[in-house]
Amino acid sequence: MTFEAPFRQYARVMRHFASTRALEVLALQGSPVLGSLLGGFSFERSGVIRLGLLLFGSLALTAHVFVFNDWAGHSSDIRDPRRAAFVFARRGISRRQVACVATVLLILANVAFAAVGGTAILIGAAIAVLSLLYSYSPSFGKSTPIVASIDHLLGGALHFLLGYTLSRPLDARGLMISLFFGLVFAAGHLNQEVRDYEGDLLNGIRTSAVAFGCRRTFLASLFAFTAAYAIVGTMAALGILPRLLLWSPVLWLLHLAWSLRALQRGLGFETAVWMQRRYRLLFAFIGLVMLAG
Repeated sequence: MTFEAPFRQYARVMRHFASTRALEVLALQGSPVLGSLLGGFSFERSGVIRLGLLLFGSLALTAHVFVFNDWAGHSSDIRDPRRAAFVFARRGISRRQVACVATVLLILANVAFAAVGGTAILIGAAIAVLSLLYSYSPSFGKSTPIVASIDHLLGGALHFLLGYTLSRPLDARGLMISLFFGLVFAAGHLNQEVRDYEGDLLNGIRTSAVAFGCRRTFLASLFAFTAAYAIVGTMAALGILPRLLLWSPVLWLLHLAWSLRALQRGLGFETAVWMQRRYRLLFAFIGLVMLAG
């Protein structure tokens, strides 16, 4: 009985985060998967085992990032009308339990990366440090405009490189492609800051949207997305990525048209979610073209 009670408690914690964060965690695994395939992954038995360990570590690390962020932002989330219903405290879960789960997830990630190799350990550690700074640092975190976007730029690039370096050493090609993933991640988060503007303003969280306004932040997001499309087109022209991606300017025009529509609709929670669904489809298509090539 002494073991069963804590087990049930932590099972409740895992069920809560699975219901609130699982889709986001799973969606973000596309980056290391694409990285491993573009890095020349081989489907030999030893390669499959290493990829499985890497993806397990990536899942655990990504889950740690979200759980730790929810732990660190507990007090502000509970005052946010859009987030309050999903806060773990409303489910009878304590901060200590959440901290334990976040710690275990980080340990599991490091064990998996240790089995893969030194490069995976270093990249995983760098992502964990960026997560710590973003969620908990007053000077280098979510309340510091521009710095927070740099955090996401680096984090997105490193997550791709986690997969890319599975089968080959870091090279210029990998860095160029990782910049694309970093820009997409940073641009997407700027759109998310527009989405969360009201709650962040209420809690005094000085995101880019709060500091500079939703319109400027949304345009900064569009600029970063534009840079990502330009990088894809350039790499396709250089033969680094499939030639079909030379048509990426067409996708950019569609993205631009949707962005102008979003500005006309009025920037807010619903519009940001509307925009998010559409650009995710565009970049999912680009990812599929990368794989096909």
